[in-house]
Amino acid sequence: MLIKFLGTSAGCPTLKRNVTSIALIINNPSYEIWLFDCGEATQHQILKSYIKITKIRKIFITHLHGDHILGLIGLLTTISINKSNNLLEIYGCKGIKEYIEFSLKFTNSYINYPIKIYEISEGEIFNNGILKVKCFSLNHNIKCYGYYIKELDKKGSLNVDKLKLDGILPGPVYKIIKNNNSIILNGKKVNCYKYINGIIKGKKIFIFGDTSPMKLYIKNLFKSDLLIHEATLHHKYKNIANLRGHSTNIQAAYIAKKYCVKKLIITHLSARYNYKDLRNILDNCIKIFPNTIIAHDFYSIKI
Repeated sequence: MLIKFLGTSAGCPTLKRNVTSIALIINNPSYEIWLFDCGEATQHQILKSYIKITKIRKIFITHLHGDHILGLIGLLTTISINKSNNLLEIYGCKGIKEYIEFSLKFTNSYINYPIKIYEISEGEIFNNGILKVKCFSLNHNIKCYGYYIKELDKKGSLNVDKLKLDGILPGPVYKIIKNNNSIILNGKKVNCYKYINGIIKGKKIFIFGDTSPMKLYIKNLFKSDLLIHEATLHHKYKNIANLRGHSTNIQAAYIAKKYCVKKLIITHLSARYNYKDLRNILDNCIKIFPNTIIAHDFYSIKI
């Protein structure tokens, strides 16, 4: 999997940073793209990247503030122009369906491909046996979700030497053993895990929407592979940030430290900050949580 940041600014764009959108590029079992938020001009950012617009299969919206959704309708209609016939699924809080349908109607726009809109609540919202997605509520001034993407654990390789030692010779039965927990072989029950070289743990990714610091325990965040957390304002503006339902750079770093995550990426930084400011914001984070990266538009990271 690959994460690509299409927009990293909060509230409004700058000359170098667009508003929020993150792409998750998935290569298994097929090449497809999931978007997390779709701020204004996201499709322009897509045009500047190698992302194929017709490969977008899912869009997850954290909340209904403009800097997270105003690019959605333009993107949907452009997909029509590109003649995609694939199903597109959109997930978001209550109101997302009305927003999309109203906007399409009053702009006289149309969509010529199948689309499903899900108004979600906390818990598991998707599971295809390879990846699952859960959403959880955040502390913002309107309903806002974070998303937990989990790659399901996989069996390791077959222990061929052990299979042969037990008289199970190479053939189609090896695939059956690999794909099952137990089977009946020659009238006897066989524990398939006996012939598996361990379990490959799936990656865990957390993508937070807008939020002030979470006081409650966040299930599954402990030792996750990647935490993407907003850091709208520098910590000297802590009170303003928290009052508006946002976090500071230092607060994001402390969350990463508390949950022992492997890597923290901060994003959604105020448009007021220039390169020098952003460098200072990152340096302050690194003092608390060394493995911190500050996202910039088109930054990519392999998971």
